[in-house]
Amino acid sequence: MSIRIQRFDEHLRMPWKNGLGITREVISRPASDGAGGFDWRISLATVGTSGPFSVFAGFDRTIAVLQGDGMQLTVDGRREPPLLMASPPFAFSGDSEVHADCLGGETLDLNVMSRRGFFVHHMTKIGVSAAQTLSVSKDTVAVVFQGDARVTIDSLRSDVGLGDIMISEQVPFEFTVEPRAADCTLYSIEVTTALERASGPEPVA
Repeated sequence: MSIRIQRFDEHLRMPWKNGLGITREVISRPASDGAGGFDWRISLATVGTSGPFSVFAGFDRTIAVLQGDGMQLTVDGRREPPLLMASPPFAFSGDSEVHADCLGGETLDLNVMSRRGFFVHHMTKIGVSAAQTLSVSKDTVAVVFQGDARVTIDSLRSDVGLGDIMISEQVPFEFTVEPRAADCTLYSIEVTTALERASGPEPVA
């Protein structure tokens, strides 16, 4: 089983597309060559000042706050509810004009982007209050940790913290997570091709 835990300090640092900040790229496909071209990407960004988001035309985006006071987003002129650590993931179009107003100090956020019409992504927030075993679906590409925890996968055991990410090239699998802090949350990220999503069974109401 090819599973690795990529630590926060190991993520690839690169400037924002608009030059106003720094992003830590976790994983992208195709792998980043420094030119910014990708079909889907998972990244972490530190937002310290209010300002515009970069425009990524043709992409769908989802964002979640991992740490900090959060921010207020205005998307195409519409003021959204505050995006806080307690908020669910927020999905929006990369084509949109987005302005972020910081609600305090620095905010660390999790971002997922996928090229519309080619890939579809989904981010799920999972609260962990006690040790439990979680199943990872065949579409899961990463599990992002927000709080301190201990992870066990077969004989592999590792302590994880804020911004550490478990990446697997082989799924599905199961792992046990044991919280090491009062507030332990993780985010499961799934990516599928648009063709696979379109050819799947129709949802039942």
